[in-house]
Amino acid sequence: MRNNYIAIVCLLLLMITACSKKNASETLPDGSISIQLNAGKDTVQLPVSILSDSAVVISLQAVLSGVSASADHWVNFVADSTKMGAFRDKYGSALLLPLSSYYFYKPMTRLAAGASVSDPAQLNIILQTKLTEYSTYVLPVVIQSVDGKVEGTATNKVLYLVLKTGKPAFVNKAGWSIAAFSSANGTFAATNLIDNNTLTTYWASNITQTMPQYVTINFGKNVDFTALNYYLPTALKYPTLGGYPTSILIETSLDGTTWTNKGTYAGNISNNVQTLPVGQTTARYLRFTALACVKYSATYDAVFISEISLIP
Repeated sequence: MRNNYIAIVCLLLLMITACSKKNASETLPDGSISIQLNAGKDTVQLPVSILSDSAVVISLQAVLSGVSASADHWVNFVADSTKMGAFRDKYGSALLLPLSSYYFYKPMTRLAAGASVSDPAQLNIILQTKLTEYSTYVLPVVIQSVDGKVEGTATNKVLYLVLKTGKPAFVNKAGWSIAAFSSANGTFAATNLIDNNTLTTYWASNITQTMPQYVTINFGKNVDFTALNYYLPTALKYPTLGGYPTSILIETSLDGTTWTNKGTYAGNISNNVQTLPVGQTTARYLRFTALACVKYSATYDAVFISEISLIP
């Protein structure tokens, strides 16, 4: 009886071992698995808005060629920046999508027994407002491993995610400089108007002078825009302390010599900002002139402005 019991136990162990080996021992042929793509394509193009930040979810799937899997397999996707040279050779100039603008929420996915296509992996595109307008960004994606084994052949099969950015919320200030200004008070320099800081830095006209006060910005190239924003520093506690313009003249120029009047606007500030709709404009220079103001602390004829931005 005891011998029969031992024989049954051994038989069960052999069956369990055989089943385990059957489920775990299947090794896929090298190069038999790849990223699922449309026939003859190795790119996927996506338009990307850079007006706001949001999570854009991209699904990726692996496909097993010719057959279905007889056991579960685990496929791991990664970005491979070394493939950018091959992309540029084939398709032309493009920027590598910066690491800060994407992450794999789910890099590993299952290719289930009986299936030839895996569950979706998930890649998220983020921080779109940090990208440059009207540019092409590329993220090369490959299959790094299957069941923990590096897939040398699979990593040669690349999916290029091509992201094309469009119109920005504001014109990029790269290359901007201050060409001239009427006055400044102490360390509150005119350069603070173009430092992308609307909260803690600002230009202050000299408190010993009177209106009008102006500043001229050189964009470094011709730019197209339809409106501009100017901001008041939060420290002014608008309108309590004054020091803000009540009449503004906007002029533009292509050469810094001949100027076009783009209108005189009454001060109408809301939440420390005012938008001036100048209409469709192409210019290299902009002159912002405060013609009149509310006296600062009811005493000083001065304006305090933290930033000037252009709206496309």
